[in-house]
Parts: sequence; structure tokens; C-alpha cells
Amino acid sequence: MPVIRPFRGVRYNQSKVNIAAVVAPPYDVISPEEQNALYDKDPFNVVRLVLGREEDRYAAAAKTFAEWQSSGVLVRDEKPAVYPLIQMFQSNDGTTMRRKGFIALCRLEEFEKGIVLPHEKTLSKAKEDRFKLFKATNSNFSQVFGLYSDPKKKVDAVISSFFTSPATVDVTFDGVRNQLWAVSDASAIEKIENEMESKQVLIADGHHRYETALAYRDLMRSQNPHHNGTELYNSVMMFFTNLDDEGLVIFPTHRVIHSLQKFDWNAASSFIKKYFDIKECLSPEELSKQLALQKKHSYGIIVEQKPKFFIASLKNEASLSSLVPAEVPAEVRALDVVLLHSFILGDVLRISAEAQEKKLNIRYLQRIGDCVEEVKNGEAQIAFIVNPTRIEQVRAVARAGETMPQKSTFFYPKLLSGLVLNKMAE
Repeated sequence: MPVIRPFRGVRYNQSKVNIAAVVAPPYDVISPEEQNALYDKDPFNVVRLVLGREEDRYAAAAKTFAEWQSSGVLVRDEKPAVYPLIQMFQSNDGTTMRRKGFIALCRLEEFEKGIVLPHEKTLSKAKEDRFKLFKATNSNFSQVFGLYSDPKKKVDAVISSFFTSPATVDVTFDGVRNQLWAVSDASAIEKIENEMESKQVLIADGHHRYETALAYRDLMRSQNPHHNGTELYNSVMMFFTNLDDEGLVIFPTHRVIHSLQKFDWNAASSFIKKYFDIKECLSPEELSKQLALQKKHSYGIIVEQKPKFFIASLKNEASLSSLVPAEVPAEVRALDVVLLHSFILGDVLRISAEAQEKKLNIRYLQRIGDCVEEVKNGEAQIAFIVNPTRIEQVRAVARAGETMPQKSTFFYPKLLSGLVLNKMAE
């Protein structure tokens, strides 16, 4: 079962920096334009650690990290702690949501042990990048996002008891308020550790970082003749939230298709109509409303011709057996994105599985308006709007020991970089 540990987090010294100016989104969602903006925002912005623009970004991150610690810009907590975190945000319908959890170390376990479970596939290039950063800095600067099931909310009861005291960090970024506490109370930490012993941990986001941490642990272990399993490199910094938390939200990730040599919507739609009912919509707003009413295997479609907006819904669930390869497990077959990628993108639009994996003809966007704009401007030939994957589907796939296609889930909000950092070696 998962071994949860407190740690001596490294945090910004708020007497020397404006915390709102030094935090940043996760490295994998920072565009080149935003990278430059974050560099210009503050000389101590965490982007210099998580995604540097120097020629050797890894050596630069290590040098910067050391300098910031020696100058007191970053300070390591004296006592090991866990770090309760609340993220307050607006849902798509305007409701104010609060996602609660805590940051701690989680002992690294191979997936085969069934203690920590993945739910998405990973790509080697991203892991290579993070591995170089881990080796250069001996630290991880962003949390892996983990889920656990606690219907009785016993862990929540422990961390919530600290929410009445002033937060150690209170910062709003991109419309999301982040409140962090540092809890070194031994009794509270012991309760959390004990309650988590019986849980499984499901990785919601940060698969690349987790797998990279495993590789880093193995490297460090091979270089340490006195390895005993208690070293810092045996664990990774993780944010844990309850699968039963009211603030746990999955947003959809839509697909826009571009650069197809031959694209004919009339020909494509005639093929799709063999298995799907296609209905016209008058606007993006109507498309969004109608799609939300569909239970499964339905997609919004945007094309640059009149009419522009459609809803495509699978006529017969039994046809899944012929549209999705037989070797795909039932838990994965049930996902909307699997049918979309296998049949519509693969069979209809002729985008190979390899091209899909390399994102040669696909971009992934969160906002329907952005999809409309890309099609309108000719940046995309067609866009597919999807409903969000449900929490119970994520759980079912992970427990079956299977993985989803990339970009099947978008847990919102993303975790902010710069709230607390972790040294994986002394």
C-alpha cells in the first residue's frame, strides 16, 4: 500500500518576492510566448527552473536553483511537513468550486505492484526531458497529481482542521485561487499516513514525471553502495485528492484536425452516417448544449462550410465491435475518445495510429471557441468536440490495469508550479 511521508519543502521567501509574480503553470502547458512572458514577469519566476529557455536549460536550472537557495529567495522548511492545498475556481456553468487535497511524498512503486496506477500512456521524449532536469537538479519542482478513494472523507477531516488558520501561501493565478498550508504536526501527519495505507493511488496527471522519478530512483540506487530504501530519491512529490471530493472536475479536451492532404467533408460525412446519426446545430452554443445531453459516443463537429455545426451520435452500441479493434479491452472501448480516434480519425480521415501518437495532424484544445476560431481561420479543417471522460471511467480503466489514449482527461485546474518544491537528494 502507498507509503506517504512528510518532507522539508523548499518554498519562496515571501519577504523577498511577490508570490503572484513567481508562480507558473505546469511546464507542459507553457507555450513559447508564455515562457517569454513569465521570464519578463519576474527574475525569480519558477519558469527558470521548470522550463528554461537557455541553451542548456538543465545546467541553467541547477545553477539558478542553487543561487536562489544561497541568496534566501528559496528557503527549505526546517521541519518535515505535509502541505494541505485548496484550489478555488469557477466551473463551466459558473459555480464556485473548491478542490481540496494535500502535498506529500509518495514512495515510488512500479505499476505492476498495483499500489500506484497509471491511466494514460506516456511518450518517451517528454520523459527524457524531465530525466535530464532531475539529474541536473536532484529535485522535482512540480507535483504528480494523485487520486485516492475515501468515501468517508477521513483524510479530508484531518487536513480540513487546518483550513481555519491563515494560509502559508495564498495566490491567485489565471483565475484560480491557491491556498497552501504547511503542517508539521506529528499527530496529524500520522493520521494521514495511517489512513492512506489502505488506499490505491491513481495518477490523474503527471505520468511522465512519475515514470521519470522511477528512472531517477533506479539511477541513484545503482550509484549508491549504501542504498537502504529511506533516501529521498525513493519518493516523489505528489498532490493527493479524494475521488469523492466535490471539487474534482474533469474538463473535455477537444480535437482539431489540420494538414490533411485530402479532406472532403461531404465524403467523410457519408461514411460517418453509416454508423452515426448526424444532426445540424445553429451555433456553437447549441452544439455545446446538445452534446451535453448525450450519454455516450456522441461528438460535436465543426467544419468551415454551411451548415457548420453538427452532432454525431452512434446509432447502435453493438457496432462498436466492428469499429474498434477487438483487442481493445472493454473498459477502454467504452471511452468516447477511443471510438473517435479508431473509427473517425483512423478509418474515415485516414490518420494513422503513428501519426496520431506523434500529433502530426491533431491539436488538442480545451475551449470550443478556440476550435471554432481555428476552423474559421483555416488553421484546422475540422474539429471534434467531446464530452468529458467520467471519473468512474478513469477508475475502471486503471483498476483493470489498462491505459487510456493521451489527452483522454483534463483535470481542472492544473497544479501551480512554485508553491512548494522538493529536493530528491541532500
